[in-house]
Amino acid sequence: MVNYKTWLKEIDDNTRISKLSIPGTHNSAACHTALPSVQCQGESVTEQLNHGVRFLDIRAGKQFLKEGDDAKDLQVIHGKFPVKIPFPRLLKDTFDEVYDFLNNNRSETVIVSLKQEGSDDWDNANDEFGNLIWDKYITPNKDKWYLNTDIPKLGDARGKAILFRRFGVNNQDRRNQFGFDAASWHYNTTDDDRGTFVVQDFCEVEKADDIPKKVEYVKDLINKAKDYTKDNDNKLFVNFTSASNFFDHDCWPQQIANALLQSKIEDSFQKGVGIVVLDYVESDDWILAKKLVDTNF
Repeated sequence: MVNYKTWLKEIDDNTRISKLSIPGTHNSAACHTALPSVQCQGESVTEQLNHGVRFLDIRAGKQFLKEGDDAKDLQVIHGKFPVKIPFPRLLKDTFDEVYDFLNNNRSETVIVSLKQEGSDDWDNANDEFGNLIWDKYITPNKDKWYLNTDIPKLGDARGKAILFRRFGVNNQDRRNQFGFDAASWHYNTTDDDRGTFVVQDFCEVEKADDIPKKVEYVKDLINKAKDYTKDNDNKLFVNFTSASNFFDHDCWPQQIANALLQSKIEDSFQKGVGIVVLDYVESDDWILAKKLVDTNF
């Protein structure tokens, strides 16, 4: 019987994380009271981690209605919208959930995907967002992070959060110590190979009739990852099951997640399918997270 809270304990230290099947969550902290089209999860980050999730997708931006340094006490964002209303969900609080979990479960590691969203008034030419993350969030907690730019072996990352950096850094010296570089991929891609990682992130579902197409793209990358990782461990496969159309209730995150369950997507899960990023991961007693974890054994 797999203990989903500490499932990585059973896997050899020399295994690269790219060889695993890893349940992830899309907009992981979007589990609070918010606009219905913004919410993506029904349980907290802590509960997700306790049930086997090991990849968190977190988007951060300035606080609305604040200025200067107060605005830079970052909140968690989904696109242009806060993931919690009326009071913001702070990035610090979400990171603290990750730190607490890892402190209590030293055998585990958590891949933290961090992306800049919200307002467009950052001076990114001078790394304003990146420098803020480094100075305010990373440096005071450096012992809690795996910040090398490679795909780590489990033994090197246990007890740490692995930074999957989805924002650009122009300073070369800083970039070389600022985690795994996943700063960009093609928007709405069905399969984008960036050398060290491959992404499926087809997200523009215009109508409910398009949802089966999305499911097929998920399955295609699952099969590609499985075939590749049989003999290789030098690419990280990241497969987003999420998609939406803000203007069509039938294409909101909950409906996409339901369609994925109805498709029996878990029947395609095998060892080494990479990171599968889920909405409403708690659905049907966490079945998709559990099935992904089980393939590793």
